[in-house]
Amino acid sequence: MKPIQLLSLFVLTTFCSSPVFAHYLWVTVEESSGDHGRVNIYFEENPSPSDGHYLDHFANTKETWIRTVSSPEPKPLSLEEVQFKEQRWLSAALPNAGPRSIECHGKFGTYRYGKQTVLLHYYARYLDVDSHSDLHKLDRAKQMRLDIVPHDHGNEVELKVLWEGKPAAGRTVTIRGPKQFRKKLDTNDQGEVEFTFSEPGQYTFRTRVEESVSGQEGGESYSSIYHNATFIMKLPLDH
Repeated sequence: MKPIQLLSLFVLTTFCSSPVFAHYLWVTVEESSGDHGRVNIYFEENPSPSDGHYLDHFANTKETWIRTVSSPEPKPLSLEEVQFKEQRWLSAALPNAGPRSIECHGKFGTYRYGKQTVLLHYYARYLDVDSHSDLHKLDRAKQMRLDIVPHDHGNEVELKVLWEGKPAAGRTVTIRGPKQFRKKLDTNDQGEVEFTFSEPGQYTFRTRVEESVSGQEGGESYSSIYHNATFIMKLPLDH
């Protein structure tokens, strides 16, 4: 095997087999719980509960918010840990019914990939809206450094990736939906991707921005910062 092939195989194996690398922060809403539902936050491969192996990294996060159409400024939510059988996640009762946007930022800390140590940040959103009008009132989470902003045109959806409020070009957006819907798209110069869907249901989106910034966190040096974002919403919306 040629040297370049060996190097590519090493990088692919190191990064893709890493347990943390396959995990993301997810925000979901359990609408049937309590007066206005509950927000559930997972750090797993998918937006569902599991063993919560890395959950302790987010146990003290103070950056979880709710925004509504009538109160668009983010209001903090207090999370508590939930344990059920062998599953762990974070949760909070929601003070307001939809339409609403639930948003969370958590700093994982440092993690070692092969010979490289990186600092990991995670951002997650759940947009609980039924209409095009409410979507546009809640589409942007300005307190989030990395954000995925949706815009719908019937069964066509445009997503804009914003990094610190500016379009993030060349970012891969991974899309998942009902009936094994799968797409990977790269953002254009305006930070945008577009896709068409046919099946109603829940769609998930994720992307990442990398910074070549070195520093120290918790007494450990890192050479890069990775910012990972997820976003969940249901489609289609009423027009």
